[in-house]
Amino acid sequence: LDIRWGMTHNEVIINLEDNTVPDARLVEVNCRQHNTDFCPLTSSTVGYNALDMLLAAYLGDVNDGSEDTAGLRLDWNTLPVYPTTQGRFAAIIHLVCHARGNVVAIHGREELDGMESVLAMEIYPAFQVGEDVEPTVDIRTDAGWLHLMNDDQDTFDADYARIMELMTTMFEVES
Repeated sequence: LDIRWGMTHNEVIINLEDNTVPDARLVEVNCRQHNTDFCPLTSSTVGYNALDMLLAAYLGDVNDGSEDTAGLRLDWNTLPVYPTTQGRFAAIIHLVCHARGNVVAIHGREELDGMESVLAMEIYPAFQVGEDVEPTVDIRTDAGWLHLMNDDQDTFDADYARIMELMTTMFEVES
């Protein structure tokens, strides 16, 4: 792709149904970070994030002499080739709207707010009560996002599965 400088936001779909040879497909490469603030998720699950990696790559082992930031700077040379998790599970979920019409109610918002794994959530203004909506067809038409993180995989998986269920009827509309 001939990208030489800066970070990219990459999306790859990996199909592991066969279990012998993964089927990997590149969906997109954007010369930007993800649309939501992913840093808390990656810092907590992997121990660092892409923004800090970018600074480490650009600045190398430059020491500004400040002891206040010494523990915050990454040493590029100590970063692993492949990241490993620190026993936490995290995801960014993009909300899918399955409805077409004028939104009269948003169901499940209180349940989502109460989930142990949900750290943050946004339903975009264009999907609020009184707005005309169309079904989500791609990332540009998603209805919002959620950040999930949990140390317990069972809780994380249960919350994730419940969110997938809630999305199918989240937006009540009048045609």
